[in-house]
Amino acid sequence: MTALPESTLLVWYCTRCHKSCKVQPPDPEQIACRCTNPVPGLRPTQVTVTHAPKPRPMHALSDEEARLRALGRKGTRVRVTVTFEGEIADAWQWSSAGRRGLDFIVATADGTRHPVDPQQPGLRIEAITDDEENAS
Repeated sequence: MTALPESTLLVWYCTRCHKSCKVQPPDPEQIACRCTNPVPGLRPTQVTVTHAPKPRPMHALSDEEARLRALGRKGTRVRVTVTFEGEIADAWQWSSAGRRGLDFIVATADGTRHPVDPQQPGLRIEAITDDEENAS
C-alpha cells in the first residue's frame, strides 16, 4: 500500500472556543474558529494532515479508444497507413548539411492543411488521373 501525501501545519487554537484560529502555512480549510475576536494560544501545535488523492475523472471508453490506448504503450510495434486525397497547396525544395529534399503541404476538401514529407519510409504520393476524378 502506498502512503498518502501529507503536510505539516502549525496551528494556533483559540482559547475561547478551543478551535483552530490561525494556521501556517495559510490553509482556509483548517480554520474552524468563528469568534469575532479570536484569542490564539501562545504556542502553536504541530499537526500533520494526510491528503486523500483527488479522484480522477472516469469515462467509458469506446472499443476503438481502448484499442488505441493499448497500442499507445512505448515500444509497441505498429503499422500506420494513412490515405487521403487533396490538392498540393505548397511545395518547396530544401538543402541542409549536404542533404536535399522536397516537402509538400496538402490541403484536403475540408480545408485542413497537412505537411507531407515524401522521404518518410513507405510514403507514396500519386497524382489523381482525370479518369479517377471524373469517376468520383
